[in-house]
Amino acid sequence: MSKTSVTNQTGSMLCLWVEPWGTDHWMRPGEEFADVIGTEPEESQFNVVVHDQGITVWVNSASSPDEPDVFDKCGNRAPCGHQRPGDAG
Repeated sequence: MSKTSVTNQTGSMLCLWVEPWGTDHWMRPGEEFADVIGTEPEESQFNVVVHDQGITVWVNSASSPDEPDVFDKCGNRAPCGHQRPGDAG
C-alpha cells in the first residue's frame, strides 16, 4: 500500500484534487489528508503540484485502475466532494 499526506497550512479552504481520476476533496485550515492506493510503494509514484487553485496529487501507477482512498487525520474516509463549498461549481 502506498500513501502520501497533504496538509492545508493556509488560512482558508483548499481543494485537493486526485488525478487522473479528477476527484476533489476540500480541506479546512489545519486539516491533513492522506491519499492511499493499493499498490506497493515501489509500484506507485505520487507527484504533488501546488497551484493557485489548490493542490493536485497525481498517482502515476499503470497497475492501479482503482481510484485511491482519501482519509482525514482521524482515519475517516473523505469521499469525492468532501466539504465542497456551495460556490465551488
